[in-house]
Amino acid sequence: MPDTFKLTAQDVDIWQVHLVAQEKTILQCRGLLSEDELQRAGRFYFERDRKRFIIARAAMRSILAQYVESTAQQLTFIYGEKGKPELARPHATGIKFNLSHSNEFALLAIAHNACLGIDIEFIKDDFAAHDIATRFFSPNEVSTFLKVADSERARAFFHCWTRKEAYIKAVGEGLSIPLDSFDVAFGPGVQACLLNVKTSPDEPARWSMYDLAAPPRYAAALVIEGKEHRIRRRNWGADFQFQVETP
Repeated sequence: MPDTFKLTAQDVDIWQVHLVAQEKTILQCRGLLSEDELQRAGRFYFERDRKRFIIARAAMRSILAQYVESTAQQLTFIYGEKGKPELARPHATGIKFNLSHSNEFALLAIAHNACLGIDIEFIKDDFAAHDIATRFFSPNEVSTFLKVADSERARAFFHCWTRKEAYIKAVGEGLSIPLDSFDVAFGPGVQACLLNVKTSPDEPARWSMYDLAAPPRYAAALVIEGKEHRIRRRNWGADFQFQVETP
């Protein structure tokens, strides 16, 4: 296995995928998907969203296959009670992963034997950030949000949102976790951090939370078990090429 796909206990690989491709590439991507994935793709109302889903799933399969030394078509998945996917046997070798996509980009996080969650969001300036934040964020987060300058509120909202979504995905409980039941740090220049969880005071010590570099007008965050991780950036190209970013 090339070093690109070897993971130590501290490594977290973040793969960025551009969800735009030519028709011939999308046809190749379709050929990697399982029947249930193709059925899911067919349920999208807009063709644009259907194509993005196909590319994202094909990228996920082709990337994961490299880590477990298999082929994309041979991979099978099992799903938790709340829908979080994991690799099924015989490829369940301790590889943990999580996929998120928004607008034209997806991020795939991969680690070894550590639960994790990732989220990427396209920052919409005309989004009803104030209404959503005051309705769903925790009281402390609402207070922080209202102190942010109007010109920074859209970005602050999506940074908070991605951090909260990444935590929910890492825990694997989906929307059964109320968004106001835990606090994350956010705001201009504020480092990502899980501050507290109402139902479990010890929970923040279990996790690390990271802001992730994202394309312009996007926000992204990662939550993963453990401390002192080494985050490695990767790119998956629509030509099925794996590219390692230089520091």
